[in-house]
Amino acid sequence: MDVQGYEIGLPFSKSEADLAWNTYSKSWGRSEATHGHKSYETVFVESVYGEKVLLFSEITGDAKSSKVWAGIDPQGIPKETYPKLQKEMADYVYGFYIKMRKDAAQKQIDDAERAASFLSKSYEELKREERKDLKNQEKNNQKIQQYEMELKQMRQDSVAYIESLEVINVKLDSVYVEAEKVKKLVELYKAKLEEIE
Repeated sequence: MDVQGYEIGLPFSKSEADLAWNTYSKSWGRSEATHGHKSYETVFVESVYGEKVLLFSEITGDAKSSKVWAGIDPQGIPKETYPKLQKEMADYVYGFYIKMRKDAAQKQIDDAERAASFLSKSYEELKREERKDLKNQEKNNQKIQQYEMELKQMRQDSVAYIESLEVINVKLDSVYVEAEKVKKLVELYKAKLEEIE
């Protein structure tokens, strides 16, 4: 059967095109497999021709790109109507191409928006962590200043204790010398006492 049709290349894999075509051509009704093609018996564009016609579609390609072809069996269609239906088919196939491109673009937009939302949340989390760390740093700096003041005071106290100890040591030495003198006097008095007996 010689069926003229329209084909368009797609920058999508065959499996993606198959899935999208099944949704896009749903209005054609249920398809039947016919020698690698799908065939549909349906009213294609009622405003142009209100009778059922036989439509064919085929999707070929690989994991990187694909082609969609669709055509109308001319049998039974008036000669003056057939070119109008073919024009509608060309528009229909091109509309599929546009839909796939728009859906892909929308998916990229959605992915980009999700990524932007994720990055925005990550940014806000990092800003919260930054504010928390800045507060903690301020607290630590205050503690350091407090400890430095306390350490300065302790050093001053230590110097005062050293000076006080030096004074005490001088007094101790003086008291020791006096105590030794008193001991000698006591010894001397004891000796004199013994002489008296």
